[in-house]
Amino acid sequence: MSIYDLTVWQWLALLQHETLLFAGVFFLIGALDDLAVDAAWLWLKVRGRSLTARRDHNALRRRALHGPAAVLIPAWQEAAVIGQTIRHLLESWPQPELRLYVGCYRNDPATLAAGIAAAQGDPRLRLVIHDRD
Repeated sequence: MSIYDLTVWQWLALLQHETLLFAGVFFLIGALDDLAVDAAWLWLKVRGRSLTARRDHNALRRRALHGPAAVLIPAWQEAAVIGQTIRHLLESWPQPELRLYVGCYRNDPATLAAGIAAAQGDPRLRLVIHDRD
């Protein structure tokens, strides 16, 4: 069978195989590149020559934000976890420029109560109650 005797479908199958081979080779090259970078990092880490910057998390918490920031947390039937989520976020970001908006539904009193309890009077928290069920 010569190359000139191929049908259209056979040409398409041949084209498919060639493009898959092409993609597979370059995928393999990319994977080997990633493995080489990982091996170099591991070698430097084992030898003690990798310098990892240490961050002072307390200094980051004390640093002011560059401007006002808002975080929106939509909550529907989240009474079991919303309190811990709110407390963690307010503790992690103590900056006064932060506003936390927690969206609750009026027909979900358990989530609303958990949000109010977690707020503990923090002025950065705004509970937004949706007016529809």
